Amino acid sequence: METEILSDDELAHLTGYKQRAHQRKWLKNHNWVFIESRGGRPLVGRMFARMKLGMASPTILEQHPTHARSAWTPDFSRVN
Repeated sequence: METEILSDDELAHLTGYKQRAHQRKWLKNHNWVFIESRGGRPLVGRMFARMKLGMASPTILEQHPTHARSAWTPDFSRVN
């Protein structure tokens, strides 16, 4: 079962580095969003990685639209 955070192996494969300091530097240089664990391990969300790599499924992206459509429309009947 996949977790929501990339594993150590996945992060090493993504960045090309096993050392955490190099991984953090690579992530920062490539504008990846991550947080650090208490031990300094960069934690990258799996969904963010999929979106960043262009692998997110269209159905997942459709569930979270970037612009909410408004049901409100202006009433111009009283405008002269």
